[in-house]
Amino acid sequence: MNRNERVSGRTGNLMGILLIVVGIIIAGNVLDFWDVSIFFRGWWTLFIIVPCAGNVRRYGLRTGWGAGLIVGILLLLSQWSLFSVGWAIKLALPVLLILYGLYVIGNGAHFNHIARESMAAGNGKRGSYNAFFSGQETNFPGEEFFGANVTAVFGGSELDLRSAIIVEDVTIDVTAIFGGVEVYLPDDVNVKLTSTALFGAAENSAKRADVPEWPTVYIRATSIFGGVEIF
Repeated sequence: MNRNERVSGRTGNLMGILLIVVGIIIAGNVLDFWDVSIFFRGWWTLFIIVPCAGNVRRYGLRTGWGAGLIVGILLLLSQWSLFSVGWAIKLALPVLLILYGLYVIGNGAHFNHIARESMAAGNGKRGSYNAFFSGQETNFPGEEFFGANVTAVFGGSELDLRSAIIVEDVTIDVTAIFGGVEVYLPDDVNVKLTSTALFGAAENSAKRADVPEWPTVYIRATSIFGGVEIF
């Protein structure tokens, strides 16, 4: 088990323990076993902050989980009158424009093309494919595929690997936030899907029997108000 899988497991365990403890306390209050108040102003934001904080350790702050963590903290502060949601709404559009502009400058307008060239040259084999407020289609016709990070935020991304060459086990990390991601796989691979969802879903529609001789595509999906589907 690698570090990412351990972190993901700890995050899921922590979230599960939190839900169980809250459920037990509420049940005890209802049955008059005790009278414990766990509800402080903004307590519900913990269901955003806790999973996002755990996955920031796994994927880094510059991901949808980082954005979710910031939103959760700001919502908690607003409940304590330390932050104004009204101002946040007014500033949301200009801040998004500024952040996206910095992203384009720092990474280049054609970051996907550069990533594909570097993969073909063997310098940095994993590619990153991001769709922010847009749609994206990526395919590998007759090219060897080494794994990828795919992110869709308020947009849609399609990763078509039906004509790709996969000769060894690969990992695809998928994040869908208020968006959708579709992954199309060739017929001669095994598929393993693990997912973490918050008001979202990940579905493996490419159900097939495992063949030991085939390479395995491991897909780790995270969806927040979004969807991930494997074909």
